[in-house]
Amino acid sequence: MNNLTSIMATLVSRCARLALLIWAMTGAMVSIGQVVALDSAVQGQYLGEYMTVWRDTSGTADLQQVMEQNHWQPVNDAIPNYGHASDVFWFRLELQAARRERNWVLVISNPLIDLVDVYGVDTDGDRLSQYSGGAQRKQTDQAIRHRYWVVPIRMSQQGILTYYIRVESDHSVQLPVAVWPLQAFAARDERDTIITGVLLGALFIMLLYNLFLYTTLRDPIYLAYVGSVFGFMMLQVSVKGFGQRFLWPDQYAVSSVAVFVSAYVTIFFATTFASGFMRLRERGFRLMPLVEVCRWGALACALLVGWIPNDWRLYLMVFLGILPILLGFIAIFSYYRTDDRPIQIFAAGWIVLLIGSMLFLLNKLGWVSVNVWTEQTMSVGTIIEVILFSMALGDRINNEKELAMRAKASLLHALNAEREEKQKILISEETASKAKEKTLQIRQDANVRLEQEIDQRTVELQRANEELSRVVQLDSLTGALNRHHFNESIHALFRQARESKSPCSLLMIDIDHFKQINDEYGHLGGDRCLTRVASVLKRLVQGSGAQLWRFGGEEFAVLLAASDQQSAVALAQTIRAAMEATSFVDANGPRRITISIGVACLYPDGLQRPEQLVAMADEALYAAKGSGRNRVLAYQQEEGQHHG
Repeated sequence: MNNLTSIMATLVSRCARLALLIWAMTGAMVSIGQVVALDSAVQGQYLGEYMTVWRDTSGTADLQQVMEQNHWQPVNDAIPNYGHASDVFWFRLELQAARRERNWVLVISNPLIDLVDVYGVDTDGDRLSQYSGGAQRKQTDQAIRHRYWVVPIRMSQQGILTYYIRVESDHSVQLPVAVWPLQAFAARDERDTIITGVLLGALFIMLLYNLFLYTTLRDPIYLAYVGSVFGFMMLQVSVKGFGQRFLWPDQYAVSSVAVFVSAYVTIFFATTFASGFMRLRERGFRLMPLVEVCRWGALACALLVGWIPNDWRLYLMVFLGILPILLGFIAIFSYYRTDDRPIQIFAAGWIVLLIGSMLFLLNKLGWVSVNVWTEQTMSVGTIIEVILFSMALGDRINNEKELAMRAKASLLHALNAEREEKQKILISEETASKAKEKTLQIRQDANVRLEQEIDQRTVELQRANEELSRVVQLDSLTGALNRHHFNESIHALFRQARESKSPCSLLMIDIDHFKQINDEYGHLGGDRCLTRVASVLKRLVQGSGAQLWRFGGEEFAVLLAASDQQSAVALAQTIRAAMEATSFVDANGPRRITISIGVACLYPDGLQRPEQLVAMADEALYAAKGSGRNRVLAYQQEEGQHHG
């Protein structure tokens, strides 16, 4: 009996242990179900569904309080999107170490977030890392300099790391979070940058083309179209993070309003373009006062955006973005005709614009979930809309040409009638043969005049094209060649040097103490200084067979083909000495101006890029400025030193 009791007790004990083990394994599986393992299965995927969120309404909670918080809620969306909210949001994400790839990064691909703090905590609750970023913080504080917020993941092998992400922003609270192997992210980012560059390049080509049409036709509708394309370009630059990364880094005031200003400008010019294209004022459109309210309201918001409360900026953008589109559809339905091809193309473009803008604006309000489609719909839709509007403008030009040709035909018909009447008079006064000769002479004269007019128009058009090409290549202030022309020239120089296996050299020239000149003589004095220095530099490089480019700000560049480093340094010393000896007699500027020059030389091969030569010359220039200015230093690639 005692043995049976002992056996039963042992059996019950083992069953209890088995139940506890099953319960523990089940709990572990549930817990592990929320942990993201760093492998190829999650590479590049948005991880919102693996995250939990807690809203800090007071905005004062620190990391320790957040770690002790029990009111976490699941996100349930691939990209968390809470629209415009004034609260502070904390997100939690658990990562498990990868077995193979160890160089992983956490990427937050929303450059519009004002403040973002990322804390890495291990399983013992110890803080392993901390990252602070956002549009309202310096880019130099970033762990990895990028247009997005990129955080390197540092954790022990096979360990579990918990990330706590604090988000505070006056823009929409959207947190697209993904993890990438560093090399894969670099490759993906390069592809995305190229696509965005192609997009912006296409828009810029459309902008230049229609700007040229405006200068030729002087029709304000083309200028309005150019303004709308430019506004959308700047909107894309702001939304994609390129503006904050390259155009206005660490300019917090600009970063906070760039999206809104570009959106308001786009609305103003797009509404102006649509109103002029459909001739709403001439047709007496009954809702024209509302159209004017949208136009001038958007312009006023763009100019006064700094005084508009943060809570109102987004809602005004949504209101002023949707209302003109709805008014545009009312106008299209009012004046649509099946025989009017331009208005048909315009209507198609307006529909695409409506879909893209609605999804974009509702997405920023948090009413539509964030995904690849909603993020890219406005970009793709606007490209289609720009193309369609350009086609509509082209059809409008064709219609105007057709009307002009009809008018000319009518005039020609009248002239023919007049000529026939004269012929009748001549026939009645002179013989039939003399009348025929006179008629033939009239026709020949008309043909000669027509040919002369065609030749004259052709010459004028060629001159206009040549002048446009020259203006596009020159810097408007100094008269030197501009940066865009420099980029084209250095690539051509590299190809030529690579084919001939000859060296090429670059002189990077910087005006010493230019900031002091601006501070002492004002920006107009600084502009005069730039103009004078450019004039002297152009004169000095003329005899060397080189050209002068304005590289940017107070920096100039000189490219030398088939020139080794010794020859380049000699030319640089000559330029520096001549500039130092030049006296500028003017009460509104400095009498003496000195320059620092960095020299670099390369024998290009298949692996080297023009950017490497620019970087070498730039490094030598900074070394020259750092060693006292008014000197020439050359970059020595073998020794890693700089020599004068």
